Amino acid sequence: MPRVIHLAPVDIPSQTDATRRQLYDLGYVEGRNIRLEFRNAAGNADALPALAQELVQEGGVDVIIAISTPAALAAYKATQTIPIVAFTAVDPVTSGLANSLARPGRNVTGVAVFSEETTVKRVELMRDVVPRAVRLGTVTTKVTSGAQSLGAQSLTPVLETGRKLGFTVEAINVDDPADLAKALSPEVLAGFDALVFVPDVILNAHMAEVIKMVGLSNKPAIFPSPDWVANGGFMSYGPDFSDATRHLILQVDRVLKGAKPGDLPFERPTKFDLRINLRVAKALGIELPPTILARADEVVE
Repeated sequence: MPRVIHLAPVDIPSQTDATRRQLYDLGYVEGRNIRLEFRNAAGNADALPALAQELVQEGGVDVIIAISTPAALAAYKATQTIPIVAFTAVDPVTSGLANSLARPGRNVTGVAVFSEETTVKRVELMRDVVPRAVRLGTVTTKVTSGAQSLGAQSLTPVLETGRKLGFTVEAINVDDPADLAKALSPEVLAGFDALVFVPDVILNAHMAEVIKMVGLSNKPAIFPSPDWVANGGFMSYGPDFSDATRHLILQVDRVLKGAKPGDLPFERPTKFDLRINLRVAKALGIELPPTILARADEVVE
């Protein structure tokens, strides 16, 4: 019975459920033909290398599913033999996980989001929505801003785009999820005209609190996926993460059936989604341009 370890910076029940469901749809039943274990760093991305080393030393691991660039890098540093199927935010070639997207050549494959590209789009959308805004905040944690995630490299295009569009861009780093309310307090957010969020599993795990704090600040914010809008956020733009996760689990299935990660191309998301919450727009006093509304995949009334 193959043993599959799901490694992530933080526990996200919806992600756990999706992984179980998609494996089940492919014929994998826990306790019958697969052992599935979930390990996370409880929000401390710096703990991932030790956690990865620990599970490798345990032995008997057939596949590691690594969620986030830091988790993938930690797993790869711990083992160059156990297959790793990773969901990464930045270019896996640049981060050293693969020789090329088409032929990774190592023990790592998966799905690469290239989040810097979609975050640039979010900055451009925010300029269209609030043309007079000047001070733009980008919200990150150690998962997206730390050394393990190549944070400086992934955020550079965002900073450059913001400046070209007339924004003064400043990063808001949430170093400890326990300090989320302080990092995103109305007093802090009062210094910004608008906010752009990057894909970040720790922020995603604290979605309700983030949306509440942003709401208290009365600032327009654009998020990376539709579930943020469904839970009360203003706007979202980014890849369809549920579809991307399905492709990730298909990669796991291929590896379990004997394929080598080095021979399986890294995939990129093909579906992208723009959603807008009109109720929040009205509360913020924002009149959305018809061109933006026409582009939206869904407008929540």
